[in-house]
Amino acid sequence: MKTFTKTSLAALAGASIALAAGAATAQTAGIATAQADAAIFSAKAFDAANQQISTTYKTQLDQAAAAQTALNTQLRALLDTNKDGQVSQAEAAAAEAQNSAIGNQVRAAQQKAQPNIETLQGPAIKAQAYALEQITAKYDPALRAVVAAKKITVVLAPNAIQYAPPATDVTRDIIAEIDRSTPTVSITPPANWQPQQQTVELLQQYRQLVYANAARRQQAGAPAPAAGTPAPAAGAAPRATPQGR
Repeated sequence: MKTFTKTSLAALAGASIALAAGAATAQTAGIATAQADAAIFSAKAFDAANQQISTTYKTQLDQAAAAQTALNTQLRALLDTNKDGQVSQAEAAAAEAQNSAIGNQVRAAQQKAQPNIETLQGPAIKAQAYALEQITAKYDPALRAVVAAKKITVVLAPNAIQYAPPATDVTRDIIAEIDRSTPTVSITPPANWQPQQQTVELLQQYRQLVYANAARRQQAGAPAPAAGTPAPAAGAAPRATPQGR
């Protein structure tokens, strides 16, 4: 997709897409900005797909979460060499030292448990990648529709310019067009389907965003996501906030 551009995670860090009432014009002198990843992650179809994935694969996701919790408990016990209930930076560093016996035990535990966790999560992750790829394919048509409707000449990524007034951002218009044209997507990939490399990278970016949002919620004392729901199949997708909002 030629018009797809990445933006920084900081630009996507909002928990919900709360777009203020726009100015009379959504672009300045024929120039506009748009965040492709924010538009894709914020599509209603992606929210719906995540909800459906969480329900469809709940058993496997719950099992994966339990296995991950058990692994985390085991690793903490290995790393906590002074048995004070905490893993200090010194203890973590010692485990990373070359030929560390604790480090070898940690890696062995991970190598034993991780394949099972990945196998359990695999169908949900593939379903989410399929949903994401379908929505990504709708970005260009949505962008072109907005460009035509608003008589825009040039669309730039926000991180490609130093300053632009808020009225320049047409990300929300693109989201609205994607929601109009694609209210839902399938979460059932065809046989032998494999995601494109761009989809893999975008899904990794989304997972990082989910983990970052979860970390912020924990720091703020807010409730964490459901225990049985790993990042790639979160019960509700985080809504990305375009820059300048």
